[in-house]
Amino acid sequence: MTRPATRQATRPVTTGATSGVDLAREALLLAAACHLAEPGDRVPSAEDGWQAQPEARVALGKQLVAHERQPDPTRLRLMGELGLGGPAYWLVMLCAAVELHPEAAAAVSLLTEEPRQQLPTPTVLARVLRGIRGTPYRDALAAVLAGGQARTVGLVEVEEAPVGTPASQQPIRIDVVELAALIAGGLGEDAASDEGAELAGLGAVVVQPQRHTGFPANVVDPARTLLERRGLIVLRGRSRRSCRQLACDLATDRRRAAALVEVVAEPDQPVKLPGAAQLARARSHADDALVVVDLHLLPVVRPGVLAELRRDARAVGGLVVLVDEAVETADLAAVDAPAIDHPAAQRIWSGLLDAEGAAAMAQRFRVGIEEAVAAVREVDDLDSVVRAADPARVPDRGTDQLADRLAERVRAQGARRMGRYVDVVISQARMADLVVPEPLALQLDEIVSWHRSSHRVRWEMAVGAADPVGTGLTCLFAGKSGTGKTFAARCLASELGLNLYRVDLSQVVSKYIGETEKALAQIFDEVEAGHGLLLFDEADALFGRRSDVKDAHDRYANIEVGYLLQRLESYDGIAVLTTNLQGNMDAAFVRRLRFILQFPAPDRDLRRRLWEQSLPAERWREGDLRLDVLAEHFQLAGGAIHNIGLAAAHLAAATPSGRITPAHLTRATQRELQKAGRPFDASAFRDLVGVAS
Repeated sequence: MTRPATRQATRPVTTGATSGVDLAREALLLAAACHLAEPGDRVPSAEDGWQAQPEARVALGKQLVAHERQPDPTRLRLMGELGLGGPAYWLVMLCAAVELHPEAAAAVSLLTEEPRQQLPTPTVLARVLRGIRGTPYRDALAAVLAGGQARTVGLVEVEEAPVGTPASQQPIRIDVVELAALIAGGLGEDAASDEGAELAGLGAVVVQPQRHTGFPANVVDPARTLLERRGLIVLRGRSRRSCRQLACDLATDRRRAAALVEVVAEPDQPVKLPGAAQLARARSHADDALVVVDLHLLPVVRPGVLAELRRDARAVGGLVVLVDEAVETADLAAVDAPAIDHPAAQRIWSGLLDAEGAAAMAQRFRVGIEEAVAAVREVDDLDSVVRAADPARVPDRGTDQLADRLAERVRAQGARRMGRYVDVVISQARMADLVVPEPLALQLDEIVSWHRSSHRVRWEMAVGAADPVGTGLTCLFAGKSGTGKTFAARCLASELGLNLYRVDLSQVVSKYIGETEKALAQIFDEVEAGHGLLLFDEADALFGRRSDVKDAHDRYANIEVGYLLQRLESYDGIAVLTTNLQGNMDAAFVRRLRFILQFPAPDRDLRRRLWEQSLPAERWREGDLRLDVLAEHFQLAGGAIHNIGLAAAHLAAATPSGRITPAHLTRATQRELQKAGRPFDASAFRDLVGVAS
């Protein structure tokens, strides 16, 4: 093995180096110098170490040993909190040194005798510790193979190496989040001064402790006891929001903040859990926060994930993990998170608003503390902008006005959470805009009253808790196309102050087994979190009759219907199903419906009202439009009449006066009849304009 003479050099030790990274830099430079000093005609033994510069190696070795006993913040965190041994600690320092000091990276190239290799390997670390600190080579190598403890807690990553590369020669890189933390706070600066470096890459949300918990003591106390005894607790639940609320309650119970770390699955990428190092930083970021790892967004929680987190729980002084209710938790301590009911919602809002305001918001929205705090903060921010623009202008903070503004922010949060399966329908229509027979209008008013008073019936009158149909409000609107079913749902949503979420059946129904159920589960969860009215248009496509099982397709189609039955029972919201063919609906669905409303074709009087409503104000009409004649001669549904009025308005707008004439209505009506494939007699229009246009 021949080395160019120009590379023979020695490296004096800088005795003033105190941080672990600085000492690692000096160790790499001295190791490279000793390596180059070896005779070119002999292969040095890793077990024996180097022979050159014994005094410099002994002096630097003493500094390494002394550093391992010093109160260095980084050393205390890595060796104390995370439990790293000496070799694992120095591996992290070497990895950091090559990132921060180009000369250290060059030294690694010399030690590996590979110009393109600038990341330390287990062999490099073992030889450095053997030659400078006196650690037995094999002990050091065994401690850091495949990253060792440092990789286990998430501090380093093992890079891919060419096929055939020994494990001891695989390059190791420091985790970028850990490097950012070292730069910000581990090299002698105030770590708390750089908030971004603390939580970079973690997706963490810090929720401050509240005045009291949202869930009552009989829910929080058992979970707290298990957490204290076991060090890790799993909170299971269908609702991610409820699990996060219970986790925040556990933190509030301890008078600590909650640092919620979300784990997401990137497309075509393996799931990467935060290591103990990242979790420990999340805890220290908010003054000893309770660390919560949210796994709800993972499509599958693979076996062993919870075991990995249990191993890291010691490093963060207790860990809370959130999973879906279907996840198997083995022997881990687990608690089922209940739904956020009306009493819990009132407790949550009462920590932010006065009693009257909390009661008003809890009646409408059962949200977690994160959503409630965000809504209050957004309203406060908007008010501060108004005051800054005009100091004399004070926004109205009365109970009703504040509740309406908070409701607007909560609904906006919900709309942003909707996925591709749901369309958010914006509507300003109210019940007064709906033209239907009087008995049908009364039934719609009953739906509004039912929803608004449901909390009182359930929690004050104590009725309905064991209802076999469930606690939600599910309604069926049946009738021919154009009779106002969908418009009635829009009016209901506006009247109740809810978003309207329309399910896109083309996105939901899948030919692949199990995919429809997954899509529907996501929809129900999102709508419950978004505080809206769920609309299934043409619901018989999903809620149709179950068939006899003749093949595998029939069996799985029936499973989809069965899943919908079960999910509707547990759905704690308002849902509207519309259908043109009520006879096709499965009987099991019909039994679970609170209201079944029949939307008939409008009679003459209703058609007259619909014509009046579909047209602009009087000043945009030319003379007598003979609406009585239209209502008498054309038995059209409300949807068709609306389309005719809109078309006539566009025809009129293209004229100089802009006024609608009987001729415009005639042309628009003829077009609508042609669209529907309905024949018409020109003589039917004579009473309207004298002759057909």
